[in-house]
This record gives sequence, C-alpha cells and structure tokens, in this order.
Amino acid sequence: MVDKLRVITDYLLKAESVVILPHINADGDALGASIALALALKKMNKEVNVLTEEEIPNNLNFLPGQDLVNQKGPEVYDVAVNIDNGDITRLGSREHYYHSARIRLSIDHHSTNKVEADCSYVDTTSSATGEIIYDLLTRYMNAELNKDIALCIYTAIVTDTGCFRYTNTTSRTLSVSSKLLEYEIDFPFVIKKAFDTMSLAKLSAIRQVINSLRLYEDGKIAVSYLTKKDIEIYSLKPDDFEGLVNIGRNIEGVEVSVFLREDGQDLFRVNLRSNDYVDVSKIAEGFNGGGHKRAAGLNISKKLEEAISALVDATISEIRGND
Repeated sequence: MVDKLRVITDYLLKAESVVILPHINADGDALGASIALALALKKMNKEVNVLTEEEIPNNLNFLPGQDLVNQKGPEVYDVAVNIDNGDITRLGSREHYYHSARIRLSIDHHSTNKVEADCSYVDTTSSATGEIIYDLLTRYMNAELNKDIALCIYTAIVTDTGCFRYTNTTSRTLSVSSKLLEYEIDFPFVIKKAFDTMSLAKLSAIRQVINSLRLYEDGKIAVSYLTKKDIEIYSLKPDDFEGLVNIGRNIEGVEVSVFLREDGQDLFRVNLRSNDYVDVSKIAEGFNGGGHKRAAGLNISKKLEEAISALVDATISEIRGND
C-alpha cells in the first residue's frame, strides 16, 4: 500500500517553489493548516506562497506568517497544494494555479473529497486538516516546529472542533493539541479571538438571523437566512457569517440547522449542521455540495422560498430515514 504522506513529502522536499491553496472563505483550519505548512517550507528555504481568495478575516488576523500570504510569485509553481478543500472549483479565481503546477497535491479530511491530484491524501479520522499537517511535519518531513507553527496548527484544530466540543474530537486530537501547548502558545487568546470577539456588524447579523428563524418537522429543523439586502444594510464581511449556523443548532430539540446566505441574484451559500444523528454531508451531496457528517455546505440557485423548501424537504427525508 502506498504511503501517500511519504509521496507528498518527497514532492515537497524536491520542489523549489510551492503554492498553497485553501478553499474560498477560508476558515481557521484552512488558514492555520496552510500557513503552518508554509512556515515549515520557508524554513527549508523553499519559495512558498499561500494564496487566499479573500483577506484574512478579523477573527484570524492574529495568525503569524502572514508575510507568506498573497505575495507576488511565479505564474507556474513546481508544486501546488490544495488544502482542506474537497472540490477544486472552491478555489475560485486561483484554480489555474493548481492546474498549471508541475505537481498537484491535495491534503484534506472531508469524506466527500473528489479532487484529482498527482497525490491526494484524505484522512476522515482527523479532526482537522491541521492535524494531518502536524503528522506530515513531525513524522515525515522531520520539520522542526516552533511557536508560530504550533500556534497555526492549534488554531486549525481548535476552530474545526469547536473548542473540542464537536464529535470529530478524538483522543488523538487532544494528544496533538497537548503537544502543541508545550510551545507555550497563548491558547486563551486564540479562543477569545476565534470564538468570543465580534464586530458590531456581526451582532446585528445575529439579531437578523434570530428574526428569520423558522422551525420545521416538529422543531427538529431550524432554518435561518440573510438576504443580500441584510448583508448590505449591516455592511457584513465574510468572517461575520462564521458560526451563524450554530444559532439554529443550539435551540433545544433541533437536530439540523440550515443557514442560507444570499450571494447573488437567486444564489445562496448554505451551511448545514447537525447535533446527534443526521449525516448532513448526504444532504449537501444531493445539491453537489459536501463536508462532514455534522458539518457541510452547498450552493443553491433558486429563489429564497424555493431554496428553503428544497432544503427542508431533503432534510426531512434524511431525518425520517434515521427514525
């Protein structure tokens, strides 16, 4: 059996230039994992660039290594690494960097991953892609971790596990996190910035989401949304949408939370979360989306009420299939 992390290591060590590509609307895992890998490669004297679709969100602007993000670089890299992304179209305008690279690699933990690469490593047992990067750096690349790299990986893990509250948290997750804390990172600060600090605009968004809430299927499904008008009125930025789907999930009795955000004329980005037994990745796949059992996403091109109806019907089918 091919040891794919060994293959990825060989490609990275031989490369002179590497571009790292997290998914659009990059979250803590995508950014933390990407920058951690970039910092390690930079220490090995590689030309490395993390290209993001958007600016780094305010709740993650404490991450070190931002001098390696969105720098000028070659049009064609030796190696392109797709990070934490199960669908290559979710690279947006940066997709050509992936296809033009001499070697294409992909590292992810999503069960719905369908990215084609010269070498693709998907570990669905890892809590976060950052956990995979930890293994890659420490077990394969013999990289010397430092405080900055540890902080990035810890951020990746803590954000994708919801501060170790989600069911993707394992004993391995806690063991890795414990080792990262040995680098004396300021973990209370990470948690405060990533989870507990918000703009006034986001507070307004929370109020609007609560006002939009609807319950279906005897209170097992919560649906909420923000229209383009809402987004414009409150001048919301991409990071202001982070976590809004959890408002519905936290309601007592709710199994699945559906959050829609209008992203264009009759186009909605949708986040799905479940609490106990519904595999929301199956719902997302029905709309050409993907993700994990308890967290998934998709895009849907319909008018708001039609989109809600389609999503609720699909969610009801999944819930009743588990009853």
